[in-house]
Amino acid sequence: MSLYRSVVIWSVLVALGGAGEAVAPPPATPPVAPPVTTTTPPTALAVIPAIPPSPSTAPGVRIWPEPRFSHWPAVIYVGEGRNCSYELPVRTPGEAGSIAWEGGAVLPFVLPSAAERISGLIDLPATPGTNVAKLTIGAKTWQLPLRLVDASGTWPQRSLIGGFPVDAQGVPVVLVDRRRDPASEAKWKLPGADLGRPAGRPLVIGDPMEALGRTAWSGLDADCRAVSEERYPHHGVLVALADLPDPLPRTIVWSPGNNALFGAAWSEEEERILGVLRSRCERLGTVPRLVLVLPPLPIAGHELVELARRRRELLGRSAAFQSWTVLDAEAIVGPAAEANKVSDGVYTRHPNGAAQARLAQALAQVL
Repeated sequence: MSLYRSVVIWSVLVALGGAGEAVAPPPATPPVAPPVTTTTPPTALAVIPAIPPSPSTAPGVRIWPEPRFSHWPAVIYVGEGRNCSYELPVRTPGEAGSIAWEGGAVLPFVLPSAAERISGLIDLPATPGTNVAKLTIGAKTWQLPLRLVDASGTWPQRSLIGGFPVDAQGVPVVLVDRRRDPASEAKWKLPGADLGRPAGRPLVIGDPMEALGRTAWSGLDADCRAVSEERYPHHGVLVALADLPDPLPRTIVWSPGNNALFGAAWSEEEERILGVLRSRCERLGTVPRLVLVLPPLPIAGHELVELARRRRELLGRSAAFQSWTVLDAEAIVGPAAEANKVSDGVYTRHPNGAAQARLAQALAQVL
């Protein structure tokens, strides 16, 4: 009931009652405060990045690899005829192309229709320094550089691409060494007889022959440079030897290990490392003691045993011929059936335990 109606009714009652009892007016209704309303701004929506189209609806764009040299020898001899391999994509089957060293004979080819890429061979150039092969397919041309470097000079190898040595710009590097034979060695030993031995810290390089968390290099007081390349470990050795310390190490030990055998990529060219390192040291005017750790044989009955024997014979003969000291790991650690044994029927790839400790002791003595 509103305040106005209450007053009116009370007035009427007073008028009708006359002098009767006075009727108190009804209490006033307290005012009601208007409701307070608040407006909360809506929370800002997170920005959702655009969703890329599904690969099934987007057109495919094939990225073709560039033509390149894929295989080349790490070391060649002066006057030796060798070649290198190049690889190129087949973008347009049936298209004609050619490859040639600058100023050399042009070798034509036609891209096949049933392949995505092909490879070919081209003879190595005879000119020392950086040589460039011009490769043309249709209207497009590529320049493929390759370096021939004197093995007695500075070595530019900085890394491996596909297992093969390249310089800091990724250009393939081939070291050119002189071929050694008994007659020439007799002549070279005379001027080299007066070369002094350097006094730098010993350098041990190659395969540390790890087994059960320890290596044959454990505890050696030397600059130890392990080479992790498994298919062409001798190429990794060339990269690791590119930067020789100054002064030169008094002893350089090369441990080839057996990774090249287990990686099924061993070749007789591995022994050329023995010659190129000696050529470089002779050019520097001082020759460290050069030590070859002749790898031990795998476990008897292994399919690689005969190949390992031939490899040991080649490395041992070449090392002795070129005045390297040979440390025969097989003679030190004993047969692999005992040296590599962990338990019955369980063997490590390399000698472990006491056999490994004997090899480490022998290495420490030759440093």
